[in-house]
Formats: sequence, structure tokens, C-alpha cells
Amino acid sequence: MVNIHENSTVRLYVIALVAVLLYGLTPLFTKIAVGSTDGVTVGALRAIVAVPVASAMIYGGRMPLPWRGNDKWLLFISGAGGLAAFPLLFSWGVQLTTAGHAAAGTASGAVMAGIFGAWINRRWPSLYWWAGIAVGLTGALLLIWEAVGFDVEGVTWQGDVLVFAGMFSGVVGYIAGARLTRTAGATAVTLWSVCVAAILVLPVIIWHSGWSAILSIDIPSWGAIIALAWGTTIGAYILWNRAIADGGIARIGSLQLLQPVIGISLAPLLLSEPFTLTLALATAVTLIGVALIQRG
Repeated sequence: MVNIHENSTVRLYVIALVAVLLYGLTPLFTKIAVGSTDGVTVGALRAIVAVPVASAMIYGGRMPLPWRGNDKWLLFISGAGGLAAFPLLFSWGVQLTTAGHAAAGTASGAVMAGIFGAWINRRWPSLYWWAGIAVGLTGALLLIWEAVGFDVEGVTWQGDVLVFAGMFSGVVGYIAGARLTRTAGATAVTLWSVCVAAILVLPVIIWHSGWSAILSIDIPSWGAIIALAWGTTIGAYILWNRAIADGGIARIGSLQLLQPVIGISLAPLLLSEPFTLTLALATAVTLIGVALIQRG
């Protein structure tokens, strides 16, 4: 029995950490994508590019639409919040700020998840959770200071606000998706959420972007958009919904503290930025914060 419990726990964290890795790459790929078009177009294209794959998987897997009772509202919130509003706001924000600021801003999702979890479960997080959040956010602040500072070219408060608004929408979306996952399954919830999101963002592509914006996208940007659509919008969302459904909002949601560590730590490889002592220290501090939360 102990081995079964340990195996399920390991499986849970492997699933969650793979999702966090994919989400951690989102600011970097988004920054590449907005190099040849605007952020709103990039955010909308994530669902549009993902929907053919999602539709084929739904058809091949004979996955019924979860539309009974409250399921339809959970599905709508999952698609609208997690896969429509989040990509639009986040990509727009990345266009107006730096990848480093956007990556650090993703840590806010851990706090939002804990507060939402407390509200839904009518139980305030433990002292370990609060201590871990405080330590983890300290690591995120170190990352901001090291990576971009507070008075650096390319950073705007409007961009940071849009990133935080995107994170809020994303957290609301994946909480709804996780609740629906318990009855409909993570894969079906994600794929149908992609379809909902694609319907909602289609007017953005038609009336905001137009053919001129689509045709202006270069090959590197298309590669980044495809990676975001298939890797994050579909792959990471499936894994994250499953992990949240099995492990709980506050405990698994706290792993979002690792996203800025991933995003900024990989910048030296993807963006030729230096790896420094402060970056290593921030990573260690953030990991301590995550460990404290998991202990609680």
C-alpha cells in the first residue's frame, strides 16, 4: 500500500512538473512570437492553431462534449479563462514588457491559486503555505532584480499589469478545468476547452488582426506560436488539469513559483543571457519556498 501511495505521489509530481516546465517556457516563446506581429494576434492564434489538432483528437477518441448541468459552465470558464483570456492578455503584456518581467510575473499564479483554493474549500492555507509563498516570492523578486531590474528599457507598468491580469484569468480557467476533469477527464476537458477558446478568439483574428498581421509573421514566430499552441495550450493544460484535480489547488498551484526559475534560467541558452550567482541564489530560495508549501 505504501508503494502504491508513493508511486501515485511521484506520478502526480512528474505530471505537474512537466506542465510547469512547459508553462515556464511560455514567456520566452511568446517573446519570440511577438517579434513579427502584435501580442493580441499571437494570443488569439494559440487557440486557432491548436483547434485542428484538438478536433482530430476529439474525433479519434470519440470524446463527448461535457455539457450537462454545471459542466457547461465549467467548460466555458476553462476555455474562456485559461485558453482565451490568458493567452490574449499575457501575450499582449509580453509585447509591452520583457520576457524576464513576464516570467517573474507568473509566480503570482501560486498566490492566486492558494487564495482561490481557500475560498472554494472554506479552509485557510497553513502557516507552511504562507511561509513558502513568502520565501518563493522573495526568490521571484530576486529574479526580477537580477534579470531586468526595475528601471530597464522595455519594461512598462501596463505590460506587467496585463501579465498579472492574464495570470488571474488563467488560474480561474484551470481551477474550473480541474473541477470538470474529475468527471470528464483531463484530455476531453482540455480539447473541448480549446474549441471553446477558438470560437471566442475568432472575432479577434477577423476584426483585429486581419490577413496583413497573419502574413507578416516570420518563420521563427510561427515556430514559437506552434510550440505554444501544441505544447502549452494542449499539452501543458492537459497535464496541469490532471495534477490540480488529483493534488489540490493550493499544493499543486504553488509549483507555479518554479515558472520564473525555468523561464529566466533557460534565458542563457535561448537568449544568450549570462547565468549569474544571483540567479542561482534566487533558484535555491524559490525551491526552499516550494518545499515549505509541500510540507504543509
